[in-house]
Amino acid sequence: MKNELTKNQIQATKLLNTLVEEGDFYMENCTHEESTNYAWMGEMLDLLTNNGWARKSAEGTIGSLLNIAYEEYDDEVNNETGQKETLYVVLMTEVA
Repeated sequence: MKNELTKNQIQATKLLNTLVEEGDFYMENCTHEESTNYAWMGEMLDLLTNNGWARKSAEGTIGSLLNIAYEEYDDEVNNETGQKETLYVVLMTEVA
């Protein structure tokens, strides 16, 4: 990884990796390192806030990990909210 990650970014990345490991497509036709999963922004933020982050801190940390631990995928309708939102691909990201 080119950029050094902060302690918060590393902790958040480890949590995001659990979204991949617990996803429906984990290691389906790929290796552990190539595995991905889809997530909504609210889902990623909730993962952090449910694990001790304050909401603003979670927003900043998740925002700093764009194109490192996750990437934009497409605008889709979130069936839980009924709203069109950006769907993200969470990447399996190796961290210390």
